[in-house]
Amino acid sequence: MSLPVRDARGAHGHHRHRGRVRGHRGSSATERMVRLMTAISSRSRSSAEDDSSQDEPDSIQPMAEMRAPPPEPPLVPTALMATDPATDPSILWTIAREEPQLRRWLVANPTASPALLETISQLGGPGVRRALEVLLNEGSGNQSSSSS
Repeated sequence: MSLPVRDARGAHGHHRHRGRVRGHRGSSATERMVRLMTAISSRSRSSAEDDSSQDEPDSIQPMAEMRAPPPEPPLVPTALMATDPATDPSILWTIAREEPQLRRWLVANPTASPALLETISQLGGPGVRRALEVLLNEGSGNQSSSSS
């Protein structure tokens, strides 16, 4: 009695061609793509390591993650950044344009340019007038504004 071809292949070829049959049935396109990317990125590994790493989902990493570090988080301006003399001037100008609540702190930055201070005085914001008064009083030699 002869067995049908399907039964013969299932009984004898299942273990031998497991990876090839599994690749065509039961996997999504995403799983196949991850396997392909893993195989490409690990060409230098031996075939025994490749077989064991494909069965462990934790060891699969997309190639893009392996090449480039993650992007830096967005810059969040702070009062400390506004007063720090080491802060890049382009960042100081961005703070002046976009962060009204931090403009008064820019006045206290010793590296703030006259043009930046003029812009801050024109834009205004909470505490800007008082910060400019303190700066101007210190610049003119008055140590205390309450002397009169």
